[in-house]
Amino acid sequence: MEPFNPPDLPFGENADFHEIFSALYPRLVSYARRYGATYPEDIAQEAFVILMQRETPVEHPTAYLYGTVRTLSLTERRPLKNQSISLEAVMEQGKGPDADDELLSQEVRERMKTLSPTFRETLWLFVVEDLSIRQIADILDIPEATVKTRIHRAKAHLRNQLNSSGSSGGLHVLA
Repeated sequence: MEPFNPPDLPFGENADFHEIFSALYPRLVSYARRYGATYPEDIAQEAFVILMQRETPVEHPTAYLYGTVRTLSLTERRPLKNQSISLEAVMEQGKGPDADDELLSQEVRERMKTLSPTFRETLWLFVVEDLSIRQIADILDIPEATVKTRIHRAKAHLRNQLNSSGSSGGLHVLA
């Protein structure tokens, strides 16, 4: 198999598709679940298929994959658009420990519920998914300056809430 080495993925020159798939697939499934996808595993797989079938190279493959998962998840949910997605479903409570739980304290996750959906999604992509400003801008199809503003305002909102409650749980995440 020919090496699959997108420029924005942290893999060596000889990384192949299977290695990249194994590393990103769980995160893409989790991201699809955030949108309430009925079949998040299928959506994550379909995103990889779409990327591999492109005739022209993608400048930021990771951002492209997240954007594709987002679009597919929203398209799947379109008939259900008037129903809201609970943050509990997003956080996958009861699924056992995962990277998301290690990054955000319980209180910060609770406080994230108070953020607007746009701020919450932007902050999630930045803090939990560890994506760059550029990648987030590509995924959400907004200017980089807007991403920076959303992240700044979301962090400030959470900091104010945590400070007013006298808690410091998770403030290191918001630095």
